Amino acid sequence: MLTILALTFLVASVIGVPIAFGLGVAGAAAVVTWGQVPLWLLPQRMFTGVDSFVFMAIPFFILAGELMCTSGILDRLVKFTDALVGHIRGGLAHVNIVASMIFAGISGSAVADAAALGALLIPSMRKEYDVDFGSAVCAGASTIGPIIPPSIPMVIYALAAGGVSIAALFLAGVIPGILMGLGMMAIAYVIARRRGYPVRPRSLSFRELLVRLWQVIPALLMPVIIVGGILGGIFTPTEAAAVAVAYAVLVGFLVTRELKCRDIPPALLKAGVTTSVVFMLIATSNVVSWLLTTQQVPRLIAQFLKEVTPSPWVFLLIVNIFLLIVGCLLDLSASIIMFVPILAPVALTFGVDPLHFGFIVVLNLVIGLLTPPVGVCLFVVAGIARISLERLVRAVWPFLLWQIAVLVLVTYVPAVCTAIPRLFGY
Repeated sequence: MLTILALTFLVASVIGVPIAFGLGVAGAAAVVTWGQVPLWLLPQRMFTGVDSFVFMAIPFFILAGELMCTSGILDRLVKFTDALVGHIRGGLAHVNIVASMIFAGISGSAVADAAALGALLIPSMRKEYDVDFGSAVCAGASTIGPIIPPSIPMVIYALAAGGVSIAALFLAGVIPGILMGLGMMAIAYVIARRRGYPVRPRSLSFRELLVRLWQVIPALLMPVIIVGGILGGIFTPTEAAAVAVAYAVLVGFLVTRELKCRDIPPALLKAGVTTSVVFMLIATSNVVSWLLTTQQVPRLIAQFLKEVTPSPWVFLLIVNIFLLIVGCLLDLSASIIMFVPILAPVALTFGVDPLHFGFIVVLNLVIGLLTPPVGVCLFVVAGIARISLERLVRAVWPFLLWQIAVLVLVTYVPAVCTAIPRLFGY
């Protein structure tokens, strides 16, 4: 049965069937071959997979990000970061990275970050720098989106693993997200210095900087409201996502006054389409996860790894290598839903902290957004910049290597991601 499951999914992937449907077909083929359960169990397991109130946080976070972009906050954010770091050598690269760090607190999505900031900044960077460099900065910085809270992949992980707090995962991303951003700024500075890119003089007074800060405060407040509300017990993660949508609407209509009634339906449609893709993945992946569990695959894997090595550190190294490869081949959400129900119980047998392990998994698969052949952020940025994927891959390696270095640090110094959650009692 497991052989049929694996072969069917592999064939479906090779011939170009979308992952969600490939998983569904593979699950159906395995059930028919097994013959021990009725076929009506398939839709039941699919419905069970998405039958969770917490999953409602996903469309709300997506919609909140869409509305904040439409409300003109992104333009104000770029102007503020330009005033803050634009005078450093390679200024627009630093503007992109810092803007990504702040925008991460709004969108929670790397693809949204890459698309929004790429469309806004790549044309300007093309005029001042090599287009490969500007595109690589945009693609690399976009992966901060799901690391600094809020984060859609972290919501999916918490539900796939069970027993891990969404708020704790959100907090775990603060220090690594900042490290990723600062490290990429350092890399951008070194490259800009070596290539002799010009220094843009600071033209704004301190007073004008404060004015731009005041204009961007609504964007800075969103992650504070979301995370602070969850930590304070004011609302659940799902309610926090709904509050984020209400806040985005208020900002758009009353503060920036750029959001119009005609902008609401397109935002709802885009959020609905994105959500449907994620939910279809969750539904069909739940069938496959259930089949693997009935065949005791997690227990067999744990037993095998225990025989190979008793060390949790070696186990984490194996997991990192495995997930980095998976990230090159599969979608982030699909990877979480497919492999977390298998790997999370195994990690517990090695005594690995569930919060620590959860963040390692998310960071691994987020890095996969930057690795070919399925790195979604690469395709988005390459399309905006109108350059080949090969050129972008060659340029993005320094930023990718730094992210892997942060992954190693997080893996073997758990306090990097667990210190802040522990301060809040998680």
